[in-house]
Amino acid sequence: MIDQDDFQLVRRFKEGEEKAFNQLVLRHQKRIYNLIYRMTRNREDAADLSLEVFVRAYKSLKDFEERSSFYVWIAKIAVNLSLNFLKREKFRSFLSIFDIEERTATSGSAAESMERGELKLAIDRAIRSLPTRQRTAFVLKYYQEMSHQEIAEVMEITEGASKANYFQAIQKLQKLLVQYRERLK
Repeated sequence: MIDQDDFQLVRRFKEGEEKAFNQLVLRHQKRIYNLIYRMTRNREDAADLSLEVFVRAYKSLKDFEERSSFYVWIAKIAVNLSLNFLKREKFRSFLSIFDIEERTATSGSAAESMERGELKLAIDRAIRSLPTRQRTAFVLKYYQEMSHQEIAEVMEITEGASKANYFQAIQKLQKLLVQYRERLK
C-alpha cells in the first residue's frame, strides 16, 4: 500500500504538485535518518546527511523511473551518501554516544545498567568493525528490514551477493560477540 501511495505522490510531484514531495519526506524521513544513523553511528551526521538525501531526491525525482519502490530508490541515495561520508571522515575514532533516553529508559540496578551499556558499546564496535559491504548489508537487512532483492538494488550487487554479505556479517558479529552470548539469551 505504501509503495502504491508513494508512486501516486511521485506522479503528482512530477505533474507539478510540490506538496506531494513534502508528503514523501514526512513518510520516509525517520526511516532514512535511522538508516544513515546505523551507517554513521553519529546523530548529528545522520541528521545532516538525511537532509542532503532529500535535497538530492528533490532535484532528481523527475528522473525517477519507478523500476523499484521509492523507498529503495531513496535508500540507495542514503547509503551512497553515508559511504562517501565515511570515506571522507576515515571512520572517526570516537565511539558513538547512546541517547540519554536509551540509558534512562531501562530499569534495574546500576550494575545491570552498566552491563547493558557495555553490551551496546560492544555491539556498536562490532558493527563498525565489519567491512563496508557487510556492514551495509547487515544494516539494511537487520535494522531496515529490507529484502535481499531490495538490498541488492540499493548496493548494486546481485541478490546472492547480498545474502553472502549479510551471512558473513552475522558470522563475524557472532565471533566478535561470543563473550556476550549468555547476556543475549
